[in-house]
Amino acid sequence: MNDDTGPRGRTMRAGGRFVRSIWLFPALLTVVLLGLTALQINGSSVGMVHSNFYGAQPDPDLLLNEPQGIRADEWNVNTQLTVAQDAAGYPRVNPNVGQGEDVTLIRDVPYKEWSTVFKPHNLAFLVLPFDFAFAFKWWLMGYLLILSCYFFVLALMPKQRWFAAGLGLALFFSPFNQWWYQYVTLSSMYYALFAATALILLMRSKRLLATVGWGALLAYVLTCFALVLYPPFQVSCALAVAPFAVGFLIEQGRALPRRLLLRQLGIAAASLVVAGALIGAFVATRMTVIETIQNTAYPGKRIVESGGFDFVHLFAGHTSFGLQFEEKAAVYKVMANQSENSNFLLVFPFLLVPSVVLLIMLYRAQRTIDWPLLLVSLTLLGAVAWLFVPHLDLVGKILLLNMVPPARLIIGIGLLSFVGMALVVRRLLDERIGRPSYKIVIGYTLVVLLAQVLLTLHVERAFPDFMQERGLLLSITPIPLVVFLLLRKHFAWSAAALLVFSFVMTMYIHPLYRGTEVLTRTPLAESIRAIEAEDPDATWATDVPSVENFAYMSGAHSLAGVYGYPQLELWRTADEQGEQDFAYNRYAHVWFVFDRDPAKTVPTSYVLGTSDHFDVVTEPCGDFLRQQQARYLLTVEPLNEPCLELRETVRYPAATFQIYKVR
Repeated sequence: MNDDTGPRGRTMRAGGRFVRSIWLFPALLTVVLLGLTALQINGSSVGMVHSNFYGAQPDPDLLLNEPQGIRADEWNVNTQLTVAQDAAGYPRVNPNVGQGEDVTLIRDVPYKEWSTVFKPHNLAFLVLPFDFAFAFKWWLMGYLLILSCYFFVLALMPKQRWFAAGLGLALFFSPFNQWWYQYVTLSSMYYALFAATALILLMRSKRLLATVGWGALLAYVLTCFALVLYPPFQVSCALAVAPFAVGFLIEQGRALPRRLLLRQLGIAAASLVVAGALIGAFVATRMTVIETIQNTAYPGKRIVESGGFDFVHLFAGHTSFGLQFEEKAAVYKVMANQSENSNFLLVFPFLLVPSVVLLIMLYRAQRTIDWPLLLVSLTLLGAVAWLFVPHLDLVGKILLLNMVPPARLIIGIGLLSFVGMALVVRRLLDERIGRPSYKIVIGYTLVVLLAQVLLTLHVERAFPDFMQERGLLLSITPIPLVVFLLLRKHFAWSAAALLVFSFVMTMYIHPLYRGTEVLTRTPLAESIRAIEAEDPDATWATDVPSVENFAYMSGAHSLAGVYGYPQLELWRTADEQGEQDFAYNRYAHVWFVFDRDPAKTVPTSYVLGTSDHFDVVTEPCGDFLRQQQARYLLTVEPLNEPCLELRETVRYPAATFQIYKVR
């Protein structure tokens, strides 16, 4: 006979309780996170560098899918500059780029300073070997996004753990988030959701100590959110969560005893004060750099006007399967590229009519208003109005929407859609609201299906060959199915359907890649490190865009590379009158153009290529490079100047690099 009271029985009961608890899903996610970290597997497109060096030769570190060249901000900027921080020892000011750059602004890289506590995704670099830390950071961002949605839903509806899990995973696999997979995108969403969750738990807490704990967490999360330092996404996500927070506080104001309400609001206010003090300390210690960034020619102070956005594109996220394939993506020409064209599967706009019905039913039954649902619905309508209606400048100034380019506001609308779905489910769970009539739900679902068909046909006609027949069927199915299941109160299944379709629309975007040795253990990087060890005070310059960061990524000082903000004093050494400052007063990729005509001498000048790239045209043996102590030039085209000595040649199957030393 089994003894249910013995140690084994108690263990089995504890295991059973755990499996049925809200902690099973986070535990499974944690196992996946740690497993991918242990295997050093990430989703970076850094394999593009292997293609540049080895052409079509197989990449031994590429495990699945293909790297995405369009994600250059990841593989050619953030990833390489993270490697550069490791090479320099994680300083706050990296001395290896130009005259030194404060990396705590603009860049998402690890560094050793108090403020990195509020960028927890980078803390692993300070304790783990690099490739392990890189993999951990990559997946931690997605992990936190999933859990932020999961716990937000559970804070509202504690028994809906499978709906919460499915919705969190669907948010993670949303096309917009996968194409824009980087810290400034995902963290803007997950810190906003974590802040909302902390506020819910703070206001509902009865014990003082627990309330203070939730207040401390709220202060921490708000500080983390502020230090994301990308206003377009931060403003969008704040405007998505703020109406919920206001509505929830109105609800709590009516439900809580006055004394308890004042205590909770006081602790919440104290959280804001603490967060404000921390943010103020961060800003005060970086004012010079902040002023420089604000006064750049690019990105400068962007002022956005309302109206003019493409209506169909906003609601055509369900057609984005084709963006995963370069040839098909090229024919979809609403925005510049796949990332800019990416979107969410927006469900909540198609739940606005049911939301109005639910609000009316609640008011008739109880003479009360579901303030969170009402305010979130109105905010969605307002955001859509901002995109399509011109001359709303006053609204833009008040809500800071004039700082948000239209394509960036999509992140806020996407977040509103997920928050709105959760609020609709919360209202449908009300026992006084029965299951909606099957005929009514079928009828409404057919209306949604018709809308999807019309949107899809418009996309197909506007961009022939973007979608195939199977793609047409796939695109019109998901949102009507999700709406039907949700209104019939099959909440977990509705989230599962949204997850499946989101995954299908994003499954080819990211590769699975092992490590970063293509940057750190490649012959070019090893040659640079060997020369740097012999001549540590030398400066490098290159005219090869594909290896712009390789010198300071390998621990050497470089004039070429990605500059997070302009170093005006450096470039003005060759522009004493400031006549060309428009070209170099910007965030930019900096490449050199070496004069190869020995018969003439060209003065150093700056040529603006694109808004985020300028060339430094100069003599390889001229005064500018000598003043900057540039002793090594990296190129793929031979240089025939008497002052140069060929130090080394590095050969790859697809490229050959020469390293010249300036005598």
